[in-house]
Amino acid sequence: MKNKYLTIYLIITFGLCWGLASASMIFNDFFTKLFGETSFTNPIVMIALYSPSIAGLFVYWLMGGFEAIKNLFSKFIPRKKDLIWFPIIIGLFLIYVGSIHYGSIAVGFDVPEMTLTFKQMVIEVVKNLFEEAGILGGVLGWIGFLMPYLQKKYNSNIKAGVITGLIFGIYVLPGYVITSFELAAIFPLYVIQLMLFLIFISYMFNATNGNLLFYVLLFWLISSGARLELYYFNAQVQLLQIAFFAVSVVIMHFITKKRNIEQKLQVLPDYVGIGA
Repeated sequence: MKNKYLTIYLIITFGLCWGLASASMIFNDFFTKLFGETSFTNPIVMIALYSPSIAGLFVYWLMGGFEAIKNLFSKFIPRKKDLIWFPIIIGLFLIYVGSIHYGSIAVGFDVPEMTLTFKQMVIEVVKNLFEEAGILGGVLGWIGFLMPYLQKKYNSNIKAGVITGLIFGIYVLPGYVITSFELAAIFPLYVIQLMLFLIFISYMFNATNGNLLFYVLLFWLISSGARLELYYFNAQVQLLQIAFFAVSVVIMHFITKKRNIEQKLQVLPDYVGIGA
């Protein structure tokens, strides 16, 4: 697998995100006049958020044209034997939000007062699908390209998960620094959480022949907890989340080994059925 594809992917991903973030700060008045105030509907923000997937699609086009892109999108269609993952993911989500919410209460952390109506909850969850960095904006890049690329390079899902999480974390750094000092302070904890989460994802990814829909569903659900006012997004809660995913990774590793769950590494270029 040629290193040039990784280089191109990283240049586009970070160039679009960090470049646009820097330009919008330096030329704030110009960008505000042209595109409006900073929000998730701002074209500049949308391009920055979706830069990993944009980069992933471009690299696949370089590797194998539209055939490679078509094969990549086919990874959103689960095999019949993988449908069991839908209830597993729903169950994992319920265990996760329950653990973080009631865990916060048990150890004396503040939890928000739940004021949202059911309709407002639905709206928040739907908005999160498009606004959370890494879901639709990242699936075709972080998971669709970088994960199988790194599994090929290191012949290890664990190393691939750790490195993907680290690069993903560096990518979102400007958002933490720009937003507030408090968010910047918990950035290292967020990166650790990402690493553990993506190690967990790597097991599911390999067990489902590299399916991308399951990643989107799981990331979407677990990242909605704070928006649903189930817990705060702060350093204390981050520690609980790190503990949860650390335990989840150990359990997933044990299950895949003891239950002989399929763990054929999904690697490029075989992942999308092309030569490169």
